[in-house]
Amino acid sequence: MGLYDLARKVNAKRKALIKARDGFVPSPVRRIGQACPPRDRRLVAMTFDDGPDALTVEGRDRGLTQVILDELKEYDAKVTFDVIGSTADNYPDEKGELGTFMWSGRAFDHYPKFGADGLAGAKNRPELIRAILDGGHEISNHGSTHRLFGRMRAVYGQRHHFETLDQVVGDLEDLHGYLEREFGYTMRLGRPAHYIDKIPDGASAYDAYRIMGYNYMAASFDGAGWQPLASYDLEVDAMVKPLENALRADPESLNGKIIFQKDGSNMAERTPIADALPRQLRLLQDAGYQVVPVSALLEVSPFEDMDPASEEAESVKYLLSRGRAPGYKNNTFHGERNVTAGELYMMLADPEALRARRAMSPRELMAAAEAASPVKLGGISGRDLLRAAEKLGVTVDEGPLKDAAAVRRSDAAVYAARLLRGLSK
Repeated sequence: MGLYDLARKVNAKRKALIKARDGFVPSPVRRIGQACPPRDRRLVAMTFDDGPDALTVEGRDRGLTQVILDELKEYDAKVTFDVIGSTADNYPDEKGELGTFMWSGRAFDHYPKFGADGLAGAKNRPELIRAILDGGHEISNHGSTHRLFGRMRAVYGQRHHFETLDQVVGDLEDLHGYLEREFGYTMRLGRPAHYIDKIPDGASAYDAYRIMGYNYMAASFDGAGWQPLASYDLEVDAMVKPLENALRADPESLNGKIIFQKDGSNMAERTPIADALPRQLRLLQDAGYQVVPVSALLEVSPFEDMDPASEEAESVKYLLSRGRAPGYKNNTFHGERNVTAGELYMMLADPEALRARRAMSPRELMAAAEAASPVKLGGISGRDLLRAAEKLGVTVDEGPLKDAAAVRRSDAAVYAARLLRGLSK
């Protein structure tokens, strides 16, 4: 695992550079790893990948997902289950060696394990999907077949993967449609298998999620447990100690964060989550945290840099509720910046106009947003915005706009929300 850990460190630096760059890219799809900590409470979101899982946990009389659900209920915790459809069709294949990244299959992933695919996945275990929903939890799309969106040579070089955006979207639509038909449930979040974003035809996960109307669900704290250690007890401790240490160092350290967990076995086919989760939940409860689904966290605090108590927060939340795109790709808002015409068009455009079934560059997205915006701007000063609203018959408070040569993004969001409310009357 040493080489992999080194690769993770290098990749973390690369991701930090990408995140900084994406802080200048307006986007209908935001990569959400955390939210701005609320001032008046402590909220943390928790996610569980790869289930639902009915494989009986050793020493228990229930499958793993039911064990997790029972433990969450005991602590009144609500979470996001990032589910698959089924890996039953991911054959022909050969089982890989336990303790390696190919443990569940050389060519494909298999959940809960090789040769037992019927015990996991939404399509195979509808009773667990019903139990998840009845428990008040959220469901997100982890891919119907859990196939890679593209190639990852360093770790999964032998794995089969999709080649085109249409293939990726078709896989997502398969699971999305199943949840809607069978349960009347519409998913709003997605996470790619193994976080592989690039699709070989030049598209990316962001294109796929734009078409689906999803946000990209990332994470900011690794609940661990997926890597094998010398014993089960050590694996359980490895899931608890980092969280305990973080809270001891700073009780606020997890406020607004998203914790990554597994609703499945680790690479040694053990399930330390079954014994670690109650200890994690107890630590969070003792520190005053409420564990919530990702969407519930975002309803309180949608961006990682916007105080949910700020003056513009209500307007921004309104725009998001209408499917508009007031933020940047890295889930920042930057209300202190001056808004550009393209950014304002992104706040105003009908979201359906941005869901074209093809890869779209940021420039193409903003052009589509301009074409779909109810406002056509001759300029981007405060008076330009006021004149545009007047032409549409909507009254907007002149306040910060009247004599402004440039308009801050925070004020532009208030303007956009007022305009859309006026047009909807």
